[in-house]
Amino acid sequence: MKSNIPIWQLKENISGVRIERINDAFISALINDVSKLHRNDHYICLFLISGKVELIVDFKEVQITGQKLAFLIPGQIQRVVKFNNKSKGWILFLDNKLVEEHARSMIEDSLHKGPLLLLSKSHLDWFTRYFELLFQTYNDHSFGSLHKSAVNTFTTPCIYKIAAAFQSTTEFVSGKHSQRSIELTINFKRLVRKNYRQLKKPSEYAGLMSFTTSYLNDTIKSVTGFTASYFIQQEMLREAQRLLCYTDLSQKEISTYLGYDDPKYFNRIFTKLADVSPGRFRHNFKTLQT
Repeated sequence: MKSNIPIWQLKENISGVRIERINDAFISALINDVSKLHRNDHYICLFLISGKVELIVDFKEVQITGQKLAFLIPGQIQRVVKFNNKSKGWILFLDNKLVEEHARSMIEDSLHKGPLLLLSKSHLDWFTRYFELLFQTYNDHSFGSLHKSAVNTFTTPCIYKIAAAFQSTTEFVSGKHSQRSIELTINFKRLVRKNYRQLKKPSEYAGLMSFTTSYLNDTIKSVTGFTASYFIQQEMLREAQRLLCYTDLSQKEISTYLGYDDPKYFNRIFTKLADVSPGRFRHNFKTLQT
């Protein structure tokens, strides 16, 4: 598959960690680069104390205002639309290997919608103190040969704190639904991420999970507010958008890759979901990039 996906790698870091203070100088230095659509091969934690940042994450608008935190995962399509002057905060870059499997599962399996986390007063105070101390540690070379180990170890509380925040959303939802319903929803979303190219119907997932289609649909809708078909279609749409933007594959080739034998049907369903045809979507993206 020929691809020209611009993937940003984590550079100028201490063994997979990089932290920067968000201020006018930082914004001026990077705004031209980050305003272009790209993907990262690492995690990004953006903690804003004041000001406002407008992002596009997987083609959806995300607004981060003061006292909020966004956690972006590898592979997502991202670009900064606007960074207000006088914005203050921190941005932390983390290599994949630093996010261990249990924390990763808590984040990816969370029922939380989107990358934005709202912080309580106590969490806000914790992150404010934490990032200041991590920044000092990152720039403190008096640790000598232990510097890298000190910085890497110091990122663990942040990762766990974020994972716990995602998990708390699931636990909040769990209070309204049975544990069986929550587990079914999480397992269904895992299966969709793995099989969306081959399996397109809720009935196929219901068969894999040994449930009736109506029970699966009713449970997913009750827990998330969306139907089972919604999650299947959104997974397909997100990958279709990425392929249209960052590969030279024809619409027919993309249709086949995503498991649609009929390109016309793929065109119809994409247009219905994105409110624009695949061809127009690709054209709009190419125009944006010039």
